[in-house]
Amino acid sequence: MRNLQSVMTLIFLTEVVAMAEVPEPWTPVKLQIVGNEVNLSVWGRSYRFQNSPLPSNITILGDEMLSAPMRLVGQTDAGALTWTHNGVEVWKQNDEQVTLLGWLQSEAVIANFVVWVEFDGLVRIDLRLVPPPDPKAKLQRLWLEIPLRKEQATLFHYWPGRWGSAENSGAVPENGLTLPFKPILWLGWEDGGLTWFAESDKGWQVADVNKALEVVPDLDAVTIRLHFLDSPPKQLPLSFTFGIQATPVKPMPKDFHEWRICHGAFYGMEQQPAVTGSKETILDKAARLGVKTLVFHEHWTPVQNYWQTNREAELRRLITECHNRKIKLLLYFGYELSTLAPEWNEVAEKVLVKTPTGGLAGGYFRQPAQRDYIVCLNSEWSERLLKGIINAIDHYGFDGVYLDGTIEPFACANEQHGCGYRTADGSLRVTYPIFAVRNFMRRLYEALHPKGKLINAHQSTYCGTPTLSFVHSYWDGEQFGGGELAKDPLQKLPLASFRAEFMGKNFGVPCEFLVYERPPDWTIDHALAFTMLHDVRVRPLGFGEMLEKMAAIWDAMTKFGVSESEWYPYWRNSEFIQAQPENVKVSGYRKIVNGQTQWLLVISNLSVTETVTAQVQLNVKAIKSVATAQDVVTGEKLAVKGGVILVPLHPMRMRLVLVK
Repeated sequence: MRNLQSVMTLIFLTEVVAMAEVPEPWTPVKLQIVGNEVNLSVWGRSYRFQNSPLPSNITILGDEMLSAPMRLVGQTDAGALTWTHNGVEVWKQNDEQVTLLGWLQSEAVIANFVVWVEFDGLVRIDLRLVPPPDPKAKLQRLWLEIPLRKEQATLFHYWPGRWGSAENSGAVPENGLTLPFKPILWLGWEDGGLTWFAESDKGWQVADVNKALEVVPDLDAVTIRLHFLDSPPKQLPLSFTFGIQATPVKPMPKDFHEWRICHGAFYGMEQQPAVTGSKETILDKAARLGVKTLVFHEHWTPVQNYWQTNREAELRRLITECHNRKIKLLLYFGYELSTLAPEWNEVAEKVLVKTPTGGLAGGYFRQPAQRDYIVCLNSEWSERLLKGIINAIDHYGFDGVYLDGTIEPFACANEQHGCGYRTADGSLRVTYPIFAVRNFMRRLYEALHPKGKLINAHQSTYCGTPTLSFVHSYWDGEQFGGGELAKDPLQKLPLASFRAEFMGKNFGVPCEFLVYERPPDWTIDHALAFTMLHDVRVRPLGFGEMLEKMAAIWDAMTKFGVSESEWYPYWRNSEFIQAQPENVKVSGYRKIVNGQTQWLLVISNLSVTETVTAQVQLNVKAIKSVATAQDVVTGEKLAVKGGVILVPLHPMRMRLVLVK
């Protein structure tokens, strides 16, 4: 009988089916209960809670992420903190979200948890520390630790970063990282990872402000350590709110290579000749070069970040002419409130981001003459902007939005809308409204995505997945717009930093790279040498040479069929491809046509000074033999000697080579 009961316990399974609707491409949260273990799975990921309110295991696309369960570790005046009683129960569930209640009990403190697991893998955790009825010890220290498998924690990203630098993204150093409080910290590898986040350090008692967050490598693991309490709590109860999110947050869209986005639409481009005296207009030229998505920056309306324009007839004509050429048009929306906005006097004090001293953030100046200050989406402006965008799309008929900084939860201390917090001495500190921005982005996605409208986010130094989750693609790199990459780009932006922040596959969101050209030292050609190695393209600005270069690359990749090919990047293709000299790196797309293997290789010379002849060899596992090799952009046939492809390359240049 006992064996039968054990079997029944092991197979006891609860599948939750509810009426709540989950947006594409996600799937409903699935709940399984086996004994005292709760398993929750979402697209591509699962979280296991084994008799504990903290995950004991996380899997990402079948890979184990944790080397040991997440844990609260601490010290009491009697020794190490020991949890004597623990548990977790399901409280509520539907397709969108499952809520858990949990507890840990010791002789010094009780830790109560409310845990929300959402359909995109976001896990919000509210922690309350309360005294036990008859404490036998006093709490001295309390840390949260997240031990990650070492091979799954080779890269890091945190936010805020610093303009002009890639210091906030890169390879995890051998001696780890020590950081002041950061609201976003991601650790992972090229295909996935784990985001930890918190809106503020309210309640934290940190002995060293520069050591609030640690990344601690050892022989088998890399541990994220959060210093909630480095000293005895000043009072109990005490509350903390934080979260985690396994990445990628969703599957990469199969057709993102075909979006062909170009930046720089303007009124009248459907009438203005591409060349003086030509019958071909600029819009015609864009269509001829294969542009499928145009972005109209801020000047589509005279009021920065607004949802109306006084040039409606011109806008409608441009939209119509774009659609006649099968081009989508995205309009600009941003992160600011303009002094030209009709609502300024009514709402400015209530909705703007404020510093702890009461100052405003931003102050961008543009024409017509106005100043634009950063607005907080934890305020009523969130609802106004959301309704404004939705109504504008319905009214004008454009095809989506380009969001400039809108996904970033800017630090804010404006108490009029609930941001900021007071310390024990009355000082005002900033908070980062992650949940408010996330709510805005989710509602925008739910309104636009079912209509086939695109959401493209421009941000710099920020890859916070709680809000990045609800965009179709992002555009990163403006932090290097001051010419920082001109002399030696990979010194300022190492390849590991690129893989951590600018590739997108680890987050499940396609990325494009932004380049402000400064010829001859820094051009699109230099950038393509490293972006293309990562399956990332440069977005062309305007309708000149940059677009013409990208158009040739778009066409070559489409003709080969990269969207239906297998991708083998330089850091994991050594079983197929060898390249010399050392500064040469190769990534490749592979497909089989009528039983014959073909490769489209991205071959890059990453030296900033030396011209080389790259020697690239595909072994028999990659292809039976190399018959031909051709630069698909220039058409040049390349020499093949003894199975080795010889590819002349100037410094910081790449070539697309078709191998049959």
